[in-house]
Order: sequence, then C-alpha cells, then structure tokens
Amino acid sequence: MDTFSISLLWDRSKSDFLGSDADLLAAALGLPGGAAAVEIAHYLSQHRGSLLESMASLLNSDKPLTGVDRQRCRQLSCALLLATRLAEEQLFERAPLKDPRSCYEYLQHHYLLQSREVFTCLFLDTQRQLLVVRDMFVGTLNAAPVYPREIVAMALKLSASALIVAHNHPSGCLAPSAADIQLTERLRHALDLLDIELLDHLIVAQGRFLSMASEGLAGFR
Repeated sequence: MDTFSISLLWDRSKSDFLGSDADLLAAALGLPGGAAAVEIAHYLSQHRGSLLESMASLLNSDKPLTGVDRQRCRQLSCALLLATRLAEEQLFERAPLKDPRSCYEYLQHHYLLQSREVFTCLFLDTQRQLLVVRDMFVGTLNAAPVYPREIVAMALKLSASALIVAHNHPSGCLAPSAADIQLTERLRHALDLLDIELLDHLIVAQGRFLSMASEGLAGFR
C-alpha cells in the first residue's frame, strides 16, 4: 500500500474518532466511553489540558487512572511508537530533504515522551536523501553532552555528504542557549574540513520548533 492510500485510509478513519481529546485518549487506551472519558478529561485538566504531559504522566505513573493497567499503558506506548515509525517512513520517502518542517513532522513524534535532552543526527547522501537517523547523545532535563568528533566519524562511516541535526528542549523553551550556538558553529567548522555540509540545527519543544538556519543563527546564511 502506498503513502497516498494510507493517507486516504487515515482521513477516512478520522471520521470514526471525532471527539474530544479525552474521547480519543480513552479509545487509544481501549477504555469504554462515558465515565472513562469524563475521568480522563479531569486527568487532562490536572495537566493543563496538555495531551503530551498527560500521556507522559500516564506512562510513567505508578498509580495511573482507574482501569489503566500496565497492559493498557503498553498499548498506548505501541500506538505512539507506530505513529513515530510511520512518520519516519514518510521522511525516508520524501525527495530531497531540505525543508525544516518535513523534519519536524517526524521529530515531534520522535521526541514526544522524552523527558531528557536527546541529540539526533539525520545523515544525508549527495542527493539530500535520508540515509539514516541516529540518536547520538542523551543527556539530562536541560543538557546533553555532544562530541563533534563522534558525529564526524559517523558521517564518514556512512559516506554522508550533509547533515541535519536536532535536539529537544523538554522544558518547552525554544530559545537556543549560548552553548547550543557554540556547538553548532564548532560542528559546522569540523564538517566543513571534510566537505560535509551542515544544513540545519532544529530545536523541538512541545509542539513547536526553531530552525537555526531559517533564523540565521550560528553562522547559517
């Protein structure tokens, strides 16, 4: 089945699941409607109405909602992972990968329930087609140690000619730190020496993203 057919099925299926966020989350957990949706709506309100925060809490809580046992949490985790893999498949099928938003559509799924910073590299060939996506470094809530030499070594191993890098800000703040900008400049200079182009550095934070290249930051033109 091609991507267009999947899109048609997805559009058709949405009509069967129209409803509130609480209705959708109840259905994803395999819970009956009615009282379960009301309880989930209350749970959402305790998390500022945020689906992201609510799902993260559900999956990490020792005392989840009534009727939400470990099996139902696993069911929700699998649904989220399936959405991530579908987005990744679509990313690989896109021809030349240059638009920051096309990367973000995948990365928002990739980082969805991450509570720590993760530094990700998208390695591209000479035609700007995606070769592989790798999470290179994992850190804490507000920092991830990144070593440019390891990124360069991986780029050479994959015979990549260009990279797009990204990391998440679990705090929700989109603004790049001074360390983010300095790292990007160091990485770009290291890759330039090997004629490998750094196309962009994306920051992803709770449903939003910032493209350093689009903003003209870190020496991008």
